[in-house]
Amino acid sequence: MEHDSHTTWEFNGSFYQPSAFLMMGIPGLEALHRWISIPFCALYLIALLGNCMILFIIKKTQSLHEPMYYFLSMLAVTDLGLVLCTLPTTLGIFWFNMRRIGFDACLTQMYFIHILSFIESSVLLAMAFDRFIAISHPLRHSSILTKTTIIKIGLAIILRGMVSLLPIPFLLKRLTYCGKTELSHSFCFHPDIMNLACTDIKVNVFYGMIILLSTVGMDFIFIVLSYILIIKTVISLATKEECLKALNTCVSHICAVLVFFIPMIGLSMIHRFGKNVPPLVNTLVAYTYLIIPPALNPIIYSIKSSHIREALLRALRRKSGSDWYSWGPSIFTHCGICAVPDCLSPSSLLGFICQTDKYLLVSAVQCPRMETCRRQARDKKGFMSLNSTASSHPPFFLLVGIPGLEKEQFWIAFPFCILYAIAVLGNFTLLLIIKAEPSLHKPTYLFLAMLAFTDLVLSTSMLPKMLGIFWLGSGETGFFSCLALLFFIHTFSSVESGMLMAMALDCYIAICRPLQHSSILSVLAVVALGSLMLVRGVLLVSPFCFLLCRMPFCQHHVISHSYCEHMAMVKLACGDTGVNVIYSLFVAFIVTGSDIILILSYTMILQVVMRLSSTKAQLKAFSTCASHVYVILAFYVPALFTFLTHWFGHSIPPHVHIMVANLYLLVPPMLNPIVYGRRTKKIWDRVVVLFQ
Repeated sequence: MEHDSHTTWEFNGSFYQPSAFLMMGIPGLEALHRWISIPFCALYLIALLGNCMILFIIKKTQSLHEPMYYFLSMLAVTDLGLVLCTLPTTLGIFWFNMRRIGFDACLTQMYFIHILSFIESSVLLAMAFDRFIAISHPLRHSSILTKTTIIKIGLAIILRGMVSLLPIPFLLKRLTYCGKTELSHSFCFHPDIMNLACTDIKVNVFYGMIILLSTVGMDFIFIVLSYILIIKTVISLATKEECLKALNTCVSHICAVLVFFIPMIGLSMIHRFGKNVPPLVNTLVAYTYLIIPPALNPIIYSIKSSHIREALLRALRRKSGSDWYSWGPSIFTHCGICAVPDCLSPSSLLGFICQTDKYLLVSAVQCPRMETCRRQARDKKGFMSLNSTASSHPPFFLLVGIPGLEKEQFWIAFPFCILYAIAVLGNFTLLLIIKAEPSLHKPTYLFLAMLAFTDLVLSTSMLPKMLGIFWLGSGETGFFSCLALLFFIHTFSSVESGMLMAMALDCYIAICRPLQHSSILSVLAVVALGSLMLVRGVLLVSPFCFLLCRMPFCQHHVISHSYCEHMAMVKLACGDTGVNVIYSLFVAFIVTGSDIILILSYTMILQVVMRLSSTKAQLKAFSTCASHVYVILAFYVPALFTFLTHWFGHSIPPHVHIMVANLYLLVPPMLNPIVYGRRTKKIWDRVVVLFQ
């Protein structure tokens, strides 16, 4: 055993203590720890940057020096502490297999993890109390929650956590540990250490339950009571708009409460009653409890708090020297207007229109002083550098998201996020399983790995910008950034189409020429075919970017879409778009024409299958292609709908067209790993083994 060779034992009075414990990563996936560390690093980075950003914005923005944001600062500091407590040991195991942790160091880490968890629970209760006062007693809010009161509440929270958890390390030090030293997580957790003891642990169990119920349990009960009182107050409001406005101020806090308490309760139940729960489930719930809340809290509050969102956008725009916002105030100065026109509020700054002979900022609002601005802006020399050639293009476009559903976009983003999360998790799982399992290093699964990688790139290309539009209202994107987004989306859509064609060819050879399958589709041939599909996509899509660069965009810079798409940009050009349209049709026919191999492959497969003698053999042959058929339908149906509506669907509402276009880039990447994971026995068996 590993603990026998690496762990020494110390005699402390009448108690035996190990010199170190051995921490565990993710059971059953030890060979994949370095790959798994990538999403963990991303979550840690999001948590660190997000919470530091919250603290920086609250400190620098005077209007945020209010009780609600002071409590949010406490929550951000607590989340940073939790992240920094688990980060070193978790990445140490994933990267360097550093499993040993000293006994006293383990107790220290455990103490800080638990105390910070208890503090987070208390801060969420304080935030619930703040929401109750703000809604039920708005006129007395500032007098009740003064700065002095908030400081006292913060100190009381810290003191309660420290005092209630202080006995835990001493109770653990008095136990005898006979031989077991292997923990269940990559960090030290009280029930985990306690269960390694070979003596009576009733005192530890009893005290742990008392502390958990008297702190976190009571916090949760008081949070529920606060919201009962809030709902009672809200119901008494006169109008529906007032009710919704009052409840909207609580949405961020409710999300933070659910994100924190659900995995915490789940982990507590597993440690006390889940003896038969697979170790992998236990580990994943523990990571969810300690990593997900610190990563999500700043995102939730940045999205739902307009004050934080606006402060963040101002900070980002100040950083971007090429952004229109950075030279926006100078426009107003040139126009003889002080900072912002009288007809606009600061939040409507994106909507200001100011036009020169070759430049236009587009928006949905009109200003009575606009003509003055336009006339004076034309007369200003050096107002901004303009391209004097006939093929001038704007420095940025404005993406509107889903036309007609601007108010609903915030909520529409949540199902899109779920689809993206399933797509990322599913395709990463496929890639890891195919890499780790030698029996899957065959043409069918190598093509599937290429399809999974393509799906990851395709969905990741468009979702960040889409969420920026839906949640932050950040629709502006640079001209060349828009071209880059267009290039990746169209290139990898073409690559995915090519991958499906290659998989159809693989299916045809496997059924029609099974004895020659491995010799025809060798690993070298598979790699060459995949490279050919990538080169085809790059060569076909690259001219789109060059053709758009030569086009003048005189007046319209608003793209009625949630991502940059070729035909949507072509419609904005004010020059001759004949070449773009003809080349677009040429590419569509080239891609579709080459993909006719799909139809030919299945025609020949049907001929071979129908010659088989028994119905059972026919069904077995069809079953090998079922997954591929489902994937083809999931990809081509929305793709054809999107293509045809651009050319012939003028009567189709814009929001329907845009919704289908978004689903076209999210649904296939989400469905592909589910279909292949469930329909392919070798992959499904491997998934089942992982979760057992």
